Amino acid sequence: MNKNIVVFAGNGCRQDKEEFYYSLSYETGKILAQSGFTAVTGGGPGLMNQVLKGAYENGGKTIGVRLHQEGKVQSPFVTRTFFYRRLKPRQAKLISLADAFLALPGGIGTFYEIFEVLSLKRKGEIKMSTPLIIIGSYFNEFLKLISLMEKEGLVHKSIRNLFDYCTDLKEMEKILQEVL
Repeated sequence: MNKNIVVFAGNGCRQDKEEFYYSLSYETGKILAQSGFTAVTGGGPGLMNQVLKGAYENGGKTIGVRLHQEGKVQSPFVTRTFFYRRLKPRQAKLISLADAFLALPGGIGTFYEIFEVLSLKRKGEIKMSTPLIIIGSYFNEFLKLISLMEKEGLVHKSIRNLFDYCTDLKEMEKILQEVL
């Protein structure tokens, strides 16, 4: 059975960061395709597009769960599309498709998605066994925030059991192969 990997990622970045972030995103999609997974993103431009491009160009299936916005560029590397006019239904569909979640660098939307998955896992609305893998040093400040929330007693230390953090794509691939 083909497993869906939902990838949260930004729809853009600073031009001087494009080479690094676009390469990371493309390689993520490539690894997903070569491992037989379907890459699922919001279907937009930027890093999301690069994930889909990496999967598509390496023979993988791709899904875009798109938020319809006039004038917004959408990825041409989507083999199946779902369109939504509102964020909540779009998020619900994106999450419902996931056998696992990956987080690449991104902005407010990416962090919204990460925190939504953490909240739903904590409440048992997403199975605890569904991986959430946060990738790369971009998330170092996120990890510090989690530590601060733990220190202040605002979250339980078990929050760390709800996600994996890895520094490179080889670790990500290993985690996915072990749990899926």
